[in-house]
Amino acid sequence: ENSFVNKYFVEIGYHHLEFNSIGLIESNFSGCLIDKGRTSNMIAMKLILLIIGKKIDVLQRLITEKNISECLKGKKIGSFSIDIDGNDYWIVKQMIESEIFPELILVEYNPSFLDNSVTVPYENNFDRFSKHESGFYHGASLKAFYKLLKKFNYNLIKIIGGTNAIFVNNDLLKKNGLKSYLPDQIYEEGVLRNKWSNTNAKKQFELIKHLPFVN
Repeated sequence: ENSFVNKYFVEIGYHHLEFNSIGLIESNFSGCLIDKGRTSNMIAMKLILLIIGKKIDVLQRLITEKNISECLKGKKIGSFSIDIDGNDYWIVKQMIESEIFPELILVEYNPSFLDNSVTVPYENNFDRFSKHESGFYHGASLKAFYKLLKKFNYNLIKIIGGTNAIFVNNDLLKKNGLKSYLPDQIYEEGVLRNKWSNTNAKKQFELIKHLPFVN
């Protein structure tokens, strides 16, 4: 946390019992939690923050390609995290093409897409289970995120549980002596996904490979 220039985070897609920025909140970062979900989730999150005495903005809002730039405009972001099981790639793409460059970007990649460089087509209110009953069809592959972010000088440094990928800018990489990886070097299958579905990533992709993808 001490390595960040900007002590401000944005997390899009959270549950009050599970979100990525808790360590930053405990380290007195300011920030914003955004989710389109139930009002009860937002109220619970606000209550937790009130109890622990932290002033963090909590918003109930659907984030789209059209409003992401307006949402983040003027903010100097240390850490950006997104997990919305749908348009993740397109939101990140729009953000960085609008010249909003967080120091760290944490994305949920889709391990079921294997080593393909693909994402799902953009669609407002994307719902993974209405697209395919398995829930395996959503978001983008690790390689797709890597190709996008590498163009803007981000480095892939860590995979967590075959689900989350952490990218940092060159300054954070050098300041912390971190190692940069290629997707093929550290790709992992989804640990929990494989467990609850009793399958592996290859079998998961077989179920959804007929659906539309954007390369």
